[in-house]
Amino acid sequence: MNNQVTDQAANPITNQNTVRMSKKERVWAAIRHMESDRVPKGELYIQPQIANKLLGADYPTDHQHFERDKKVRELLHMDLVNVGDWPEWEIGQTDDGKKVLQSVYGQTFLAGEESKCLLKPPVDIEDAGEYQEPDIARVTGELVEKYAKETDFFVFAQVGGPISMLNEMYPMEDYMVNCITYPEETHILTEKVIAFEIKKAKLFLDKGADAILIADDMAFNTGVFLPPYVMEENVYPFYKQMIREIKAYKNIPVFLHSDGNLNSVMDDLVECGFDGIQSLQPSAGMDIRRIKDKYGERLCLWGNIDLDYIMCFGTVEEVQADVRKTIEAASPGGGFILSTCNTMVDIIPPENILAMIREADIQSGDDQGS
Repeated sequence: MNNQVTDQAANPITNQNTVRMSKKERVWAAIRHMESDRVPKGELYIQPQIANKLLGADYPTDHQHFERDKKVRELLHMDLVNVGDWPEWEIGQTDDGKKVLQSVYGQTFLAGEESKCLLKPPVDIEDAGEYQEPDIARVTGELVEKYAKETDFFVFAQVGGPISMLNEMYPMEDYMVNCITYPEETHILTEKVIAFEIKKAKLFLDKGADAILIADDMAFNTGVFLPPYVMEENVYPFYKQMIREIKAYKNIPVFLHSDGNLNSVMDDLVECGFDGIQSLQPSAGMDIRRIKDKYGERLCLWGNIDLDYIMCFGTVEEVQADVRKTIEAASPGGGFILSTCNTMVDIIPPENILAMIREADIQSGDDQGS
């Protein structure tokens, strides 16, 4: 790493003066469980409408837009960006003019303004052996490369995991039934999809990504939605494979994203070899102080600011108090990145987002941000 020293900042945790760090250095310090000049900040995703409100601008509302997403993160003194590449293309239209799209994974869906409606899975589960691995040639990694070359953010590149990618290929109920009634066929599909995700991760690393984030939602607020034996047969082995092959290609951090209540599987996730975990949803029972005490030496913790009430419906004062409490619990000794427990959604009042960021800077002794 190249040190970019601009001045000295007081670290309220150590009560010592620390050298001002670059964004990348700050995130690396958290991943390595080291003290930094301030708690690093960065969202998994910032929805387009709230980004435009914060910026007072009218950027396009594409899922990813470089200039919009770069500027809003700079405004909010963020240290990282998370970016991905999900190729899809139009294959037709409905009678009322709605687009019918196909994804690189093979499923077709109806495109709405805010969501997608699955029309047809890529293959009947009984015919899993006929499924063709997605075409890596359709993935460019151009946006990852643009962030790596044109910004000073720490760049996470997102790929999918063995749960979410198959869950998106079928209706959720069908996916869960398939895991139980067609375990061999589900395993065959997962092998082909994960081979593609590993190729995608390697491409992103070639384009300059600093770390890989495996996004794989696996839990409701009450717990993991797959039985333990399914996790042991069709999930954990693929996590281990992904982490092993990615790190063999380039020894970089690999994080997991999943919201929901993960308490029953935390030991298993640590054993898989993840370097960090993003979400830590407090309303789902993910107590940041307890998790820090139990896993803080092995995992970099990222997230935890409540979305169910605090950010979306709380007062500015409640937001500030929640940020103070979270930093106090999770930041000592490093190993913590501040963010909401999922993404910055459109219904959050802009003043609550600004209060969250401002309070984090104040708690880190950095009134100016950087």
